[in-house]
Amino acid sequence: MKRFYFQTTVALLVSLLLLACDDKNKNYPTDYVGFEHSMQSHFYSKSDKEETIEVKVIAVDKKKEDREVKLSINRSAIPGIGVVCKLNNDRLIIKAGKKEAKATITLFPGKAIKGEIIQIVCTPLWEGGQTSKMSIELIPK
Repeated sequence: MKRFYFQTTVALLVSLLLLACDDKNKNYPTDYVGFEHSMQSHFYSKSDKEETIEVKVIAVDKKKEDREVKLSINRSAIPGIGVVCKLNNDRLIIKAGKKEAKATITLFPGKAIKGEIIQIVCTPLWEGGQTSKMSIELIPK
């Protein structure tokens, strides 16, 4: 009888562990499409004229159709200095059957100020999509 209780207890614990190890990503809402991280640091060299930063836009689930999102940068152009960065394209398409796409941002390090933060907004172009934001802190090397 003791052996029976031991075997059923072990079987119960193993089944609970398998249920706890679900492969779905529970950190994001069900239909989430947006940035992988909400905050990122980028180290730049002041001597460079241009640098590129890659930002990953992810989707929790794969879909059978392409999904398009609009990207924008909330920036405040500093008088006399100009624009610190620009998006290479403001629309990004996550292809059918894929879960991610990458956007590139061109950074002009000579115009950046130490500790400056760039905020990027990702807006899905379908009804019911939620906007997500990402901040990139610019740190000189």
